Amino acid sequence: IAGVVAKHPDLLASVGDEFGIPASRRFATIADGLHGSKADAVVVALPLMFHTEAIVQALSFGLHVLTEKPLAMTMGEAAEIVRAARERPNSVVMVDQNYRWRPQTQALRTAVREGRIGPVAAITYEYRQAITRPTTDGWRERMPHPYLLDMVVHHFDLLRAVTGLDCREVTAVGVRPPWNWYEGLPGVDALLTLDGGARATYTGSMVARGYATPQDGIVTLVGDGGTLRLEADSQVRRYPTAGGVEAVPAARMPNADTAYALREFLAAIREGRRPETHLEDNLRSLAMVHGAIASVETGQSVAVAPLVAAALRE
Repeated sequence: IAGVVAKHPDLLASVGDEFGIPASRRFATIADGLHGSKADAVVVALPLMFHTEAIVQALSFGLHVLTEKPLAMTMGEAAEIVRAARERPNSVVMVDQNYRWRPQTQALRTAVREGRIGPVAAITYEYRQAITRPTTDGWRERMPHPYLLDMVVHHFDLLRAVTGLDCREVTAVGVRPPWNWYEGLPGVDALLTLDGGARATYTGSMVARGYATPQDGIVTLVGDGGTLRLEADSQVRRYPTAGGVEAVPAARMPNADTAYALREFLAAIREGRRPETHLEDNLRSLAMVHGAIASVETGQSVAVAPLVAAALRE
């Protein structure tokens, strides 16, 4: 590890001590870290409102970048990252969409791609958890759209990864139950129109009461050949049209989740290729998020492709 950057002294000391980083390579600002270290790549694990600044600065130094989701707070910020990346074409930019790389979600993806139910026509996706852990300085608690900005991209990206379909249009409404402990909207109900006319209905909440789903959610995919479900026990099952139920074995993954992401990032750098969740791919997931936000705020359905195109034109 070439260095660590953190604004808060206690956090800087804690991370530095955990990884054995000497004081000379602990920095309070991104600029100091970039100037004072001999890094080849950076991992951005900051509150999301600081992602764009960190990514653009790292690219200006010609470094490779692995960032947490979401890529950016707005599609305008995403366009700024696109511009910076085009000026450094040899730098790898990757977003860690770690939900893709879990044994159960890989099993679901493989079953779909193998045609176990035929072309996917209908999807339902449910996520419910109570996220009570406070954020540093309360940034998430004060956001107008904490669920849409900080959570839903996991699931929208997973839908794309599993089905191989991009979203054409999104219609969404915000959900605010009486017991909400966020200033903004902690949940959403959405209807997504995907390539080929497939439809997905999505419901998500970060202020659940009683029942909770796994992090991946409960996902139901329906085709002419039956139904595939990622269920509450994080197991994948196929329900053939003819009846019965079949277990779909979890994928064997010596490295999963963020460990897989780190290996994919390093492999992309060493092999001179784009990683799976490269910048342009992730724009398609991010645009679903900002399309949903626009739909919540306007009460109208929002086309997703123009949001992607606008970011790529910059």
